[in-house]
Amino acid sequence: MPGLMPWQTYMLAFVVGVSAVQFPVPAIAALALLYAADCSFRERGCRLSVFAVVCCAVFGFGYASQRTPDLPESVPHWMEARQPVTVDGVVDRVEPLAGGRLRVVLREVQCDQDGVDKALPGKVAWSLRHPDYIPAPGQSVRALVRVVPVHNFGNPGTWDYVRYWQRQGVFWRAWPQGKEKPEWGDLPHDFLWGIKSGLRRAVASSLPETQGGAMVLALTTGDRSRLTPETMEATRSSGLAHTLALSGLHVGFVAAMGVGLALLAGLLYPPILLFVPRPKLAVLLAAPLVLGYAWLGQPSASLIRAAVMFGFWGLLLLQGRGRVLLDGLFFALAAIVFVSPLSVFDLSLQMSVTAVAGIGLMYPCFRCLFVFKRSRFAVILGWAGALLAISVCANIALMPLVSWYFGTFSPNILLNFIWLPVLGFAVMPLGLVGMFLSASAWTAPVGGVLLGLAAGVADWLLVLLYAERDAGLTPILAVLRPLWPETLGFVILLITAAAVLRSDRRVPKALAGLGFVLLVLPHVWIMVEDSRNQTRLTMLDVGLGQSLVISLPGGHRWLVDAGGGSKTFDFGEAVVAPSLTLGRPPRLDAAFMSHPDVDHSHGLPFILDRFAVKSFYTNGMLPRGQTGRRLRAVLDANGLVPVALQAGDTVPLSEDTKLCVLHPSEGFVDAKANELSLVLRLEKEGRSLALLPGDIEKRGIRSLMESRADPVAEVLVLPHHGSRSSFDASFYQAVSARAILCSNGYLNQYGFPASTVVEAVGGTVFTTARHGQVVCLWRGQQELSIQSSVSDLTLATGLLLR
Repeated sequence: MPGLMPWQTYMLAFVVGVSAVQFPVPAIAALALLYAADCSFRERGCRLSVFAVVCCAVFGFGYASQRTPDLPESVPHWMEARQPVTVDGVVDRVEPLAGGRLRVVLREVQCDQDGVDKALPGKVAWSLRHPDYIPAPGQSVRALVRVVPVHNFGNPGTWDYVRYWQRQGVFWRAWPQGKEKPEWGDLPHDFLWGIKSGLRRAVASSLPETQGGAMVLALTTGDRSRLTPETMEATRSSGLAHTLALSGLHVGFVAAMGVGLALLAGLLYPPILLFVPRPKLAVLLAAPLVLGYAWLGQPSASLIRAAVMFGFWGLLLLQGRGRVLLDGLFFALAAIVFVSPLSVFDLSLQMSVTAVAGIGLMYPCFRCLFVFKRSRFAVILGWAGALLAISVCANIALMPLVSWYFGTFSPNILLNFIWLPVLGFAVMPLGLVGMFLSASAWTAPVGGVLLGLAAGVADWLLVLLYAERDAGLTPILAVLRPLWPETLGFVILLITAAAVLRSDRRVPKALAGLGFVLLVLPHVWIMVEDSRNQTRLTMLDVGLGQSLVISLPGGHRWLVDAGGGSKTFDFGEAVVAPSLTLGRPPRLDAAFMSHPDVDHSHGLPFILDRFAVKSFYTNGMLPRGQTGRRLRAVLDANGLVPVALQAGDTVPLSEDTKLCVLHPSEGFVDAKANELSLVLRLEKEGRSLALLPGDIEKRGIRSLMESRADPVAEVLVLPHHGSRSSFDASFYQAVSARAILCSNGYLNQYGFPASTVVEAVGGTVFTTARHGQVVCLWRGQQELSIQSSVSDLTLATGLLLR
């Protein structure tokens, strides 16, 4: 690798070995590419031993495997029966979240089941909404809750919630049950926590009840509970959400305060610079500020890791070493991964390391462009250009990560150029100084003034943000989520380009060619796959909701519903969109909304806003409330006019494939939206492939049967998630499906699908709770085959149903 010492290459091999715990095949490929790249940039006599590189990777894999907590082997019977239980536990940590939510992580949990206390292995993440009390770490609690295992949405290539919580030793999630309030134990005698909570209360009481005040509270104490969903959505839709979650960026702002203090000290007492050079003085002054800020921010793991990075950079500066940025990064990475190897999988660490590495690799190529010595204005212009170049370098390096994790690209660098400096050099200094002054009754009035000024500046930033957003100046684009070979190819090409531009070395053609192949080959494979004569119906796992995708040759796709059983968690953004954009562009031929209930419609506004969608079909109804307002705004902004369908209509998908509408018939009226659900039948060359009945219930089913429409299909999606309210044995018999799909959600509170429904349908039932994402595949005129994302199928993956 260009400019790396041998131990740094070995360190990268160790990190690759750690990543093999979760991603074995990509890790093996990455290790081979690491060695190939290292050989390309070293002279033949200086090349490293392949055996040593492999040994480092194997050691990393073994060390991480040994440090990975073991998940429970089974789920208690009372949990599977969805019974609430009284738990006793000790608060491990407290995390105030946006929208007035509070997450309390409990350890040493005991469950009182039938008068017997049983220990629950691991920790429990307990979610509270608008609590009237904030506990302290170490405080005991007793409460009636519903506990469920941490569970994934079973869609390949999406966020792994189980692994995320497993790395933290959290195996269960809980929610309050009943009206009784939790019984909190005595506060532990923790002097430092008392100081921290006192500072938080002082800051909260001094800040105005505005969203600017909520921003200052989040930036100074890590408490985001006052931030409203609207503010979070505005920052997220502008690519600025990361600025409100404490991370290395904020530690950098605090370190910059140390630089400012060093400049001020040099102005007030110049002789001090004769004893301590300004860079070293800046490190010494920033160190206590960074440590204090990391402690104040809960502390979060991301702040601790950022403080470790600052510590190594500071040590190298104090020693007068060169190559401070990259060497300090490697020293910090080695320390972090040795102490916590599973932090390799944390997004915050990945983004911090990638951004710093990108700046270290690419910024030297631009540095010569911003050296001005003619005038003060030119120097200021040079500094501004350098900041912009640093931002560009970091964003280029982060593109694969941001695209994979978020599926978006935000070309708002100029907005960042305003938002970040004001946030870092005005809001945070005023807020932090105001916080410390508020701790004393003598200086509290001055602290309140400074906090008010910080909140006012933050409010001004929000006004600017809303104005630019309303003017359409903060676009955020949905993008294709790269497959892992593409990411490796991008990294190889980026390193190769940076190495060649920084020196006179020749382009390593073999390495660059390999990177290009890795970047292009996955798309060739997908194009070949999409050109095959096959029809695909995919039932995504969206919990207790429903979302279906119809795919035809040529990469054409149609979405039927995009909902989940939550009014606050956007399944369109978090689950449906990532599934649709994995290796494919954000494009749909059309979207259908079977009916306006939240569990089918809540994710559609995001999809219609971010994806290229040609048409939008409904049953003639639109949602009410927040989902309805969002949907109407998106339809107006994108010029989409909903097309109402009724029985007898046909939507052509291709020359030989169509969707036939069987319900609701003209004149059918019902007070329940479920009964008015679109019932769609997928047909290809006269062959009835699948019946998609939405949430139709008994009266709607009776109307469908009386209409004499032929409901026969090879696949039936259970009406209303298999509810008893949709039970009709004659309907199941009339459909005569070979396979039955049910989107029900793991341990859903209603017990879907009902046992009577499962017994009556007569075919093999595939549920998202058990099988995850389910794919029904018809290759030409061949028989139906079923594939699932979960390996423990009662039927083998890809089983041919006969």
